[in-house]
Amino acid sequence: MSTHRRIKIVLPPSRAGSLDLVGGELAWDFTNTSSARGSPARQEHLRDFDTLMQWVEHARVMPPSDCAYVRAELTGHPRRSRRIFERALEMRELIWMIGTALAEQRPIAGKLLELLSATHAENLGHAEMKMRLGSYIWVWDPRRDIQAAILGPITLSALTLVMEKDLLRTRRCAGQDCGWLFFDTTKNNRRRWCDMRVCGNRAKVRAVRNRQAQARKS
Repeated sequence: MSTHRRIKIVLPPSRAGSLDLVGGELAWDFTNTSSARGSPARQEHLRDFDTLMQWVEHARVMPPSDCAYVRAELTGHPRRSRRIFERALEMRELIWMIGTALAEQRPIAGKLLELLSATHAENLGHAEMKMRLGSYIWVWDPRRDIQAAILGPITLSALTLVMEKDLLRTRRCAGQDCGWLFFDTTKNNRRRWCDMRVCGNRAKVRAVRNRQAQARKS
């Protein structure tokens, strides 16, 4: 008689609430909640609604008081929480595809732009204009719609990047097993790494090791 043992895969802790916010724009920071897409080294930090809210608070998408309201409101409502989480992941991957096209200097597929603009329009139905620091901005209140309050600022950021920012300044980190997106604000527009202290230093270390290995062979 054969027995089947279930192998439990233990994932490293999610860093959703402590990820470096180096994207330069909220939309790119949102896509950077996943690293090394398409490789065995992929790291996924948004794993459920709780980790999504950890990132939302960390990235200041909403103030802590609104985050507390959302958590309290959805306690005991796992299906609703799951739907919002799944929608957030859908939007993250949509924005990532748009950002990747920009980083590779390819035209953005019309369907992607349609989906982004449609979602933005839907979110605006739950927003209002308010004065902040001398100018009017869109503000979302989770008491009106929780999903819009989470995704509204993110889709607005993505749309602004496409419509108002220098398209050539969206870059993708050249670090091994990274691929994070960022908005390059350097004067010469030649930034290569999401963070020089992390991916940049790792690349330097690998380069030194490769040179040492080649020297030993010669």
